[in-house]
Amino acid sequence: MRITKRCLWAGLLLAPAGLATQSAIAQSAFNSAQAPSMKALEQATPFQNNNSQIPPKSEYAGPLFQLSHAWPTKPLPPLKHAPWQEAIHNKPITVQNAADYAAALKKSVARNARQLIQHYDRWNAAKAGWYNEPWLGSIREAIRGTYAAGEFGPETFPHTGLDVTFQTHVLTYYDKRAAWSLYHFWGASAMQPTLKTENAQFQQGSIIVKAAVFASTNPSKKLGWWDAMRGAQVWDMYIPVDSAKNPTPRVWPGYVAQFDIIVKDTQSSPETGWVFMTLVYDRNAPGKDVWNKMIPLGVQWGNDPQAIKAAMPLKENWINPKAPKYSRETLGWGGRLSGPNDGGRNNIAVDGKPMPNEPDSGCMSCHSTSEWSVAKSRMMSFLLPSIPTDQPPYFQMCNKDGKVDPNGTYICSPAPGSTAWMKWFQDPPGTVAMDKGSFATDYDEVFSFKSLPLWCKATQPQCKTMKLMLINPAHGQRFNQYTGAPLPARDGK
Repeated sequence: MRITKRCLWAGLLLAPAGLATQSAIAQSAFNSAQAPSMKALEQATPFQNNNSQIPPKSEYAGPLFQLSHAWPTKPLPPLKHAPWQEAIHNKPITVQNAADYAAALKKSVARNARQLIQHYDRWNAAKAGWYNEPWLGSIREAIRGTYAAGEFGPETFPHTGLDVTFQTHVLTYYDKRAAWSLYHFWGASAMQPTLKTENAQFQQGSIIVKAAVFASTNPSKKLGWWDAMRGAQVWDMYIPVDSAKNPTPRVWPGYVAQFDIIVKDTQSSPETGWVFMTLVYDRNAPGKDVWNKMIPLGVQWGNDPQAIKAAMPLKENWINPKAPKYSRETLGWGGRLSGPNDGGRNNIAVDGKPMPNEPDSGCMSCHSTSEWSVAKSRMMSFLLPSIPTDQPPYFQMCNKDGKVDPNGTYICSPAPGSTAWMKWFQDPPGTVAMDKGSFATDYDEVFSFKSLPLWCKATQPQCKTMKLMLINPAHGQRFNQYTGAPLPARDGK
């Protein structure tokens, strides 16, 4: 079924005009990169390279990001002798063999990843066989093609020497097998996606990678603002530094701190069909090569639905005991994998009790919400455990006192380990949507949380009149662009 006339704009991004235009609300929360205008979103094209803000040559004369979208139009032959599978003797992945799996998976992308991270002047994604998703051009900056994700401060990384707030930006690539799935879902033009579960599934062996870059929001601290990042690869980006004070972009450096690699591998992970791995920068790792200093934080292949209490052992999750301290500060519920960019800890309120910086997620629990309801024109479940509502942002918010407050900055949450909470910690295959009436997008949140909403805003007449909530061009943003969670309040609300 191809939908061309219905409005399919993610519910998390919609709100009545008055809900997100209260300047007091926006000013009370951290503001990340300036949002694109409504006009820019409506005039976007599927394969545009960037948000049209180009750095002057006097500031930057290097290469600019070029979207790689010549996706394969036929499925690739079945993958044989996958090195990550052979590393664990073609058996299911376990806590005991996950480190071997991780080493083989990292090695399989090393040549291209090293070039991407360390040698941008020689990087050619199309030649490397790495491809990008459509419709994100309106939110991409011009130099690296990254888009805003989250924003974090010292309270997220206590006792690590961090004394500034930093913004994070991400860039995703799909290998040839994964890119065939982009073609199968979006078609050659990306104008008429086929909104069916079967078209949103990835081939066995598909690999998707994502780089996360950390940049200071303090204009007086360009580099050297965190000892944990000493020696990390620096990427220039064209972004606002502190958009709450000045939304004008500038060439600004950031550190490549995290690199995620996920692979469709039902042989190794029979339940979910996926294995997620997060690499983090470790300045103390041996060798001078930056890629060698990107070491595994951990591997996850399921949500451990049997572990209903935080202290219970995990069977589908391995955390590297040698990972640097800062990266372990952000592990999710019960120690589940969640990298420093991933927002696995949030301010939540349970039964009126505020719980700041509480572990409430994990890589795969967030991605298990990847679905789309055609009838409701949105994702039916929020990315994080929450209490659903019928009005935007479609989950209940609380204030710092734990009371329900639509202007609060805490997520009203079910109790950890409760039946309602465990909805986010199951092991469905990628063909099963979290909610009835939705189609599943195989653990890919870019489909459901980014590309589809932006496609709709640009192509569907009904969507053009709707207002954004996560992004408000007049007042910056109130929500984390990576997870949708409310950003911390500067005034303590």
